[in-house]
Amino acid sequence: MLTVFNNLTVKRLADNFLALTTIQIINYILPLFLIPFLIQALGMEGYGIYIFIFTIAGYGIKFSDYGFDLSATYQVSIHKNNYQKINEIFSSVLIIKLGLALLFLTLLSIAIFSIELLYNYKELLFLSYGMLVGNLLLPLWFFQGIEKMRFIMYLNGLLKLSFFILVILYVKSQEELYLLMLFHSVTAIITGILGLFLAIKYFNIKFIPINKKIILFYLKDGCYIFTSKLAVEFYSTSSIIIVGFFVSPLLLGYYAVSIKIMLAIGNLFDPITRVVYPYFIGLYQDSNKDFLTRNKQLSVLILILMIPIALLVFMFAEQILQFITNKEVASLNIYLLKVTALMLLVIPYGGQFTNMLITMKKTKVLNNILMTAAAINLIFAPIVLHFYSLVGMIWLNTFISYFLMSIKAYWIYKKR
Repeated sequence: MLTVFNNLTVKRLADNFLALTTIQIINYILPLFLIPFLIQALGMEGYGIYIFIFTIAGYGIKFSDYGFDLSATYQVSIHKNNYQKINEIFSSVLIIKLGLALLFLTLLSIAIFSIELLYNYKELLFLSYGMLVGNLLLPLWFFQGIEKMRFIMYLNGLLKLSFFILVILYVKSQEELYLLMLFHSVTAIITGILGLFLAIKYFNIKFIPINKKIILFYLKDGCYIFTSKLAVEFYSTSSIIIVGFFVSPLLLGYYAVSIKIMLAIGNLFDPITRVVYPYFIGLYQDSNKDFLTRNKQLSVLILILMIPIALLVFMFAEQILQFITNKEVASLNIYLLKVTALMLLVIPYGGQFTNMLITMKKTKVLNNILMTAAAINLIFAPIVLHFYSLVGMIWLNTFISYFLMSIKAYWIYKKR
């Protein structure tokens, strides 16, 4: 019986891993093929503006997500056989996400009409809000919790591929940036509606009345994860927004290309940590020792895979940039990508160690660690940009990445 169970477990994990790997390729590799087209159509300056707007929209998505991709996934995972509880979780999450989406729209509007730089891009920013609406409707957290990753693969594939085709067909110049954001929003909303329909139809989801006490429970349950997620944005993608306020869109484009390439490669291993997350939740309930042993094995596997990849990126930085941008690249671009190659060694551990701390119910510790990293970035980013420009910024990003890995590992393996 144990052998059968193990075989079924391995089969389920392998199926989910294949699905999430496909998702990750669609999420990160497909956009890499879009970069040369966007740079040619928009110019490097237009591409910098696009990344600036897209990053702000990403903040809205993270804000309305409230960390439910982890906390709600956890709740669904442990209650997957209790249909009444699943309906409660589903209804509560959508209500909270709707409230946060409206709050972000209010804050965004205030910022746009208060800050000149944002006001200059007001049409693009409001057009991008549809991305948040689509994400609000799309219950990826639910499909991950019940370990039905193929639904995520199909929905994500539809979203990315339809956007890719529309951009190739219709975006031809910087004046059509509004089309780019419109396509982002329209495809996100359609995919979100479809995902909601699939959850209701195939998993018998029903919306039920939710009282204030239940809402407060799920708000409290995801509170530290929510603030941790925001902190992650403040030390990672916030760098793009900060750079956007200090340098020209052209230089922002240079910086963004290196960051995009680094994230595309580094996050390819995210499916491994996401697939085993529900599995590790169950394992931790049975054996703390086995939980730590399996995670150590996963850490070693990640390191073995990442070392040669980081070396290849470092050695062939110029060729990679020429392939991606389809043009000659400046020495600054090459230098930035070579430094980001160092980050590739630690990026995959971000997801793994975060999931471990959440599973171990150390969300407050995780929150404090990430808030510290966010504070370091917000305090020192303007200083290093002023004195050392993009070179200083990329080294600050690298330092924070290694700081986070080290302090998380310390808490997991020493302070546990």
